[in-house]
Amino acid sequence: MLEKPNLLIAGASGGVANALLHHMTSVRDLFGKLILLDRNNKVLRDIYLDHERLKYEFLEVELMLPDRVDEYHRILREHAIDIVLDITDMDSLPFIEATNDAAVSYVNTGMNDEKLSIEETVIRAFEKKESYNKAPHILCSGMNPGNVNMWVRYGIYRFGVPNEIIHFEYDTSKFVRQWHPMMTWSVHEFLVECVRDTTGKILGRGREKVEQLLPNALEHRKNMHAILSPIMKFDKYPDGMITMHEECVSIGNKYDIPSQFVYAVHPKTMDLLVKIYEKKGNVSKDALELGNNTSEMLDGADNIGVALEYKDKRVYYFNTIPSVAIIGTNATFTQVIVGVFAALNVLISDELQPGAYFPEDLFDTCYRHFVFDNMRVQEFVFQKGRNEHLKLKSFNPMLKSHKTDHYRHLYII
Repeated sequence: MLEKPNLLIAGASGGVANALLHHMTSVRDLFGKLILLDRNNKVLRDIYLDHERLKYEFLEVELMLPDRVDEYHRILREHAIDIVLDITDMDSLPFIEATNDAAVSYVNTGMNDEKLSIEETVIRAFEKKESYNKAPHILCSGMNPGNVNMWVRYGIYRFGVPNEIIHFEYDTSKFVRQWHPMMTWSVHEFLVECVRDTTGKILGRGREKVEQLLPNALEHRKNMHAILSPIMKFDKYPDGMITMHEECVSIGNKYDIPSQFVYAVHPKTMDLLVKIYEKKGNVSKDALELGNNTSEMLDGADNIGVALEYKDKRVYYFNTIPSVAIIGTNATFTQVIVGVFAALNVLISDELQPGAYFPEDLFDTCYRHFVFDNMRVQEFVFQKGRNEHLKLKSFNPMLKSHKTDHYRHLYII
């Protein structure tokens, strides 16, 4: 990779892009050209960005892949792009393939497809990793998916492969002034994964080891007391949705072990969603607002973790970011961009051979060091006693990367 690679950000008017560009001003000199691309020009009116410092060129273009791949390749050639960051809701597989065909590196934060399920999309990418062989690519490098599977990989390094992995999230974010049902990331994508699409659990490696749960995540809720109570104390624990997620698919396939994701939002929002769904059989986008912590301040926090189940112990890795501590964006988007910058660091450092990688494949790169140096990841180790009783054996309030001098110039948050 060139010392200062040219970067194209597709989806530059979205929430993740806002958070990313907010932080990129301090590291703008690590990149050559910065090309922002979106089908609308909302980013140009973003008052929270230092537009002069970012020194970008904006392209108001709607990419249509694979139908208009020639236009996409022309853009890559004309701007001599080295890395494409895909933070759109476009279908991911044709985007990866078109970028690879141009011998340009591709990074995304998750997998999208209007026709294929999440598990099928990820499994297809997983099976084709080595065939994307014209450049190095990093897939599903956000928060969950993304950073969380680097935590899993660290746990496997310390304790071995677990019997099962439970990914979990409890987002307590809410508006400060007046309550309204809200979401801290894409309302559209939330409704796709929790209402429109089927859900399920990963039981191991391969298509035959997917347990489908019909019809959707909203109808498959479970109380999170057993998951959260060892590390978070509440008078009442929320119900979470069993949600099919990319990190469960990729890690379950890599290690051939069961993996699932349980996701809870603010209880008042969850109650309203259930009522609307039970009455109408669906939930429309106008039921929720996006809480981006800019036009309206947010309270609460996004709490994300993984639990690794062993015969004799349970190991947690956990991160929480309070919304009030974040300026210009929200806690959820901030967690996501740590994964984005981690991926960009790996590509800048020229550590990867051509092919596609998920975060858990990058344990021996600077990805791990960047994650642990840029977010407070706590480690809890519980010993299991009779009747699965958990007794805290050790607690580390913040994992350290122990990075070498080789990585120091790469840190960009």
